[in-house]
Amino acid sequence: MEYNNQNNLPQPNTLVFGILSLVLGPVLAIIFGAIGKKKGKEFVAQGGELVGASKVGVILSKIGFILGIIGTIILVIYIIVAVVALGKSGAMNYMNY
Repeated sequence: MEYNNQNNLPQPNTLVFGILSLVLGPVLAIIFGAIGKKKGKEFVAQGGELVGASKVGVILSKIGFILGIIGTIILVIYIIVAVVALGKSGAMNYMNY
């Protein structure tokens, strides 16, 4: 485990959450991005300094969080457009024989 030199605090594992927020789908990206950002903030609040992999992890978490929000918005718009298109084409009128 990597330690901070000043306060002997263990470095948070934000890099794992940062990578997960970029690799997984939009909804999970929001969740893991938020966890990574939170762990980084808690570590700094305890008097630690983010260096190396921890700093990169927080940056990746923020990027994954933002991309997750954008991806979720695009996904919702895509679903709405698909439902409207199916409704207009008559494909959803299965009750009318």
